[in-house]
Amino acid sequence: MASAYSCQQKLLQAMVIKNQKLKELALIRIVGDSEDSRNLLMLSQNVNLDFIKKQPESFWGKILPTSSPDKMDARINEIRESLYAVNMVSFVEAMAYFEMGEAEAAQQSLQYYAEYIQKTYLDTRGLVERLDLLDPSPENYWSNTLPNINKRIMELPYNVEQKLLEGEKDGN
Repeated sequence: MASAYSCQQKLLQAMVIKNQKLKELALIRIVGDSEDSRNLLMLSQNVNLDFIKKQPESFWGKILPTSSPDKMDARINEIRESLYAVNMVSFVEAMAYFEMGEAEAAQQSLQYYAEYIQKTYLDTRGLVERLDLLDPSPENYWSNTLPNINKRIMELPYNVEQKLLEGEKDGN
């Protein structure tokens, strides 16, 4: 997660670079670092989600859990923090692309992230509900947050512009 926060700080610093050539070099590096960080975080999330999926769902399995409640809470919190970091670093990468005038690359990067959320969380039957059930916070974080990520990505301004341009190409 440290590399994700590092990417965020690098972007903030790159945004104030006056020399355009140096700024672009910094932004290119941020894009690569962000992608690497995001993929490492996604792999880490997958490991933690596999742990959650392997926990028993039966009545007896819940009464005699294989993991302590503290260990389960720690895993849930780790998944939540990691999801936040993946979200943040995904937008850092997109912002760096936008700053370089590469809206299509930004869109592709965010689409990759949206597909990861869909495939990893939303397409896995019952996972979101299970995360809500296991999460110690009462706010149903997972069922409120995860479905909205793809929706928010699609509502970004470049997607609206892209849809308008595609509509013009199709004669609409």
